[in-house]
Amino acid sequence: MFGTARRREVALEVTIENRDTGEKVQMTANDALTSEINANIEKARQYAAGGYSDLLAELVTETEELIKALKGAGAPKLREELTADLAEAAAATGEEEGGEATMADDAEEGDEAGSDELATADDEGGVSGLVIPPDVQALVNEGVEKALEGVRLGMEMANVGESVSQIQLSMRFLSFHNGLPDLLAKDRETQLRAALIYKQVAAQIKPEEVEKEQSLKSLKKAAHNRNSDVLVRWLRALDEDKEEGLRKVESLFPQAAAAYREAKQSETEENSASLTEAVYALYASKGIELPRKGKLELDRERRRAKALASADDSKLTPQQRLSNYVESINMTLDKTEKNAPKLAGAAKRKARNDLQKLIDRMTAIKEAI
Repeated sequence: MFGTARRREVALEVTIENRDTGEKVQMTANDALTSEINANIEKARQYAAGGYSDLLAELVTETEELIKALKGAGAPKLREELTADLAEAAAATGEEEGGEATMADDAEEGDEAGSDELATADDEGGVSGLVIPPDVQALVNEGVEKALEGVRLGMEMANVGESVSQIQLSMRFLSFHNGLPDLLAKDRETQLRAALIYKQVAAQIKPEEVEKEQSLKSLKKAAHNRNSDVLVRWLRALDEDKEEGLRKVESLFPQAAAAYREAKQSETEENSASLTEAVYALYASKGIELPRKGKLELDRERRRAKALASADDSKLTPQQRLSNYVESINMTLDKTEKNAPKLAGAAKRKARNDLQKLIDRMTAIKEAI
């Protein structure tokens, strides 16, 4: 099974690496996208069969965006065919002539999943075919207890959602993707484990308890919205208490701990060693981009940017104007920093030249103050 693909926008080709053999294969961007889309379509069929509507909706939205990205000759027809395949998969119930669909069926057609059976929900909110280690099950139980308390008492779901999100982060520490804790819940098993909390809560809500059902839906959304905030806060906290942070990193990310210890030997007052950055660098080395800011923080920045854009500069002092300009530039730089590593070749050289011109100009402004 081919693994991650890194798109090269200039050459319009990608390099696909086999996770098992290390073999690298050149593919066109459309081929790589189509491969990723087909994998998502198969995953959508599994989610539909298992009744995971929330995960399915997110996956469908993501896949629709990938389909739209297909370009060039033949793309319109390909987009039409893949859109139809996605719709068919999302509507699947798992009921075929031969019975329930399984991952083992896929394996007979060359899928590497082997005899790993497709996880499906039972009446008690469990999932058949999904192995839950005792430490993960303890966290699931904790999440169910916290969620049920919120649903039964009609509590503020934003607060309950944050608590459930923190529990789900602890669960992700115990699941793995590319040899690292699956902090972004990329693997299907990680997602199914998290969804167990909601499945087991839903199993305890009677059909006539409509308000509780709505509360559960609100809880799911609240927890989803808090995921990035909870993760980013946890990552930043590693540097706030270096002793406790190092203990956590040594336990969860030994490679990052080793990199931190090495950086510690040559750190300066201006450039101190960072546990947080060591973890970011470790995931980046595996092609995984961890978020630098949470959703709430980004939402606040967007609202602030909108307010700045609509502000009447004529009523502000020069100091207020400059502060607004600097804040606006910083928000733009955040986006620049996120996209810069994706450049290659001539695009990278041009970006470096453009950035250097900005640096020179900003230096001149600074010197003039």
